[in-house]
Amino acid sequence: MGRTIKNQNTRRPKPVEKIQLSEKHIHLRVFLVILLLAVAAVSFTYALTSYLKEETGWKVIKVSSAAKANVGDEFTFQYELGGGETSATAEYKALTILYSDAAVKAYEIFSADESFEDVVNLYELNQHPGEVLTVEEPLYQALELLETYGNRNLYLGPVYEEMYNLFQCKEDYETASFDPEQNEVLREEFAVIADFAADPEAVDLKLLGENQVRLEVSEEYQNWMAENGYETYLDFYWMKNAFIVDYLADLMIENGYIRGAISSYDGFNRNLDEREQSYSFNILDRVGQDIYPAAVMEYNGPESIVYLRNYPVSDQDQAHYYKMKSGEIRTAYIDGKDGLSRTARNDLVAYSSGKGCAEVLLTMIPVYISDSFDASALEKWTADGIYSIYCENRVIHYNDEKLTLKQLYQKDDLVYTAVLAE
Repeated sequence: MGRTIKNQNTRRPKPVEKIQLSEKHIHLRVFLVILLLAVAAVSFTYALTSYLKEETGWKVIKVSSAAKANVGDEFTFQYELGGGETSATAEYKALTILYSDAAVKAYEIFSADESFEDVVNLYELNQHPGEVLTVEEPLYQALELLETYGNRNLYLGPVYEEMYNLFQCKEDYETASFDPEQNEVLREEFAVIADFAADPEAVDLKLLGENQVRLEVSEEYQNWMAENGYETYLDFYWMKNAFIVDYLADLMIENGYIRGAISSYDGFNRNLDEREQSYSFNILDRVGQDIYPAAVMEYNGPESIVYLRNYPVSDQDQAHYYKMKSGEIRTAYIDGKDGLSRTARNDLVAYSSGKGCAEVLLTMIPVYISDSFDASALEKWTADGIYSIYCENRVIHYNDEKLTLKQLYQKDDLVYTAVLAE
């Protein structure tokens, strides 16, 4: 007979043994579980605290990610934490809040093309000619400074509209519509705008005191603007960050934060540190299409440094430059006499320990935005505590006898030397 194979499902399962747990040490086991949970909680809290704790030393202060639209991407704020009366962590938190609020405020009050609730900025002034408006104090102070220096570049708003469009172009063929060097009609328009901008009877800001201003625009100019599709009378444009870095720096000093430095990507730098600590600033020199690290400027103490250059050095520079495939470069440095881009030199550095970046810039503009370079004017600046550096034929010219220049470029047959003006 064949073997009978039983179905596996018919097998009886083995009985399950029941294990009785002793209650003899139940309280001890509960205590151990609670203890382990407490240890885990303490470990997690310590790890989290350690992660959030800031170490003493230099730290880049960034705008809070929760902040509204702000100028944070255009500036770098470096600060040495731990030297104050509070801990480095507390100092970092306070600085982040202060800097974030200031970066938002600066964005809003200096904007010429956006409106914000409860903020009277350049946009509002452009939209309400003839009306008395009360602006924020930092904006009023900036307008006062422009008036003091007799600078009317603020009134070149329509030119800046077109130049901004030029700098957004990706290909050379797109530039013809916005480049007055290629477009004769636009060139003539810019000349008309420059004439209006230079004439206080055509357009002028009246500063009335107590932060009150009134933009006065002639009927002729208003009609011309409307006929030609322009909307902006006033715009700081490329000058804006000089005023903003002063606002940010002065606010930090006012609140007792002086162990740091704030710089913008486009050449405006404020060092707040009153100690004898050494700082450095790179001096560049453009020769043809090449840019050389000519030297390093070393200094200490509070300093405002302005670096003007007619060439881009970073991706952010797209807002102020367009480089043709031929190597020609268009810049935002507009000459008020005809509305065209113009620079007397490739680069120029000026600095002062007693003035802010805006004042240094306004001193530089008549010399830098010009057909020719007047080196003698730089010597006159020293009477106001403003010193300068520029390169010519591999020679670094400077007029501050206390200045230290190091790491002068030297490679193969290219050698830079430094000469102090007599």
